[in-house]
Amino acid sequence: MTKDETLLVFTLVVFCSSVSVFLFGILLFMVLISATRDFRERTKYKLVKIMIWAGTGIV
Repeated sequence: MTKDETLLVFTLVVFCSSVSVFLFGILLFMVLISATRDFRERTKYKLVKIMIWAGTGIV
């Protein structure tokens, strides 16, 4: 690979990692908010299920 291609791949990897961390932070924030409010247990279960699905999708 040339120097430009290596730089492009590195930039894409860093960008994807940043987006993954950002999305995980948003999901964690949503779960924390839902835990502090008095939601029904089913809603909490649904949020956890969405978080697990998104986590596996990101990885």
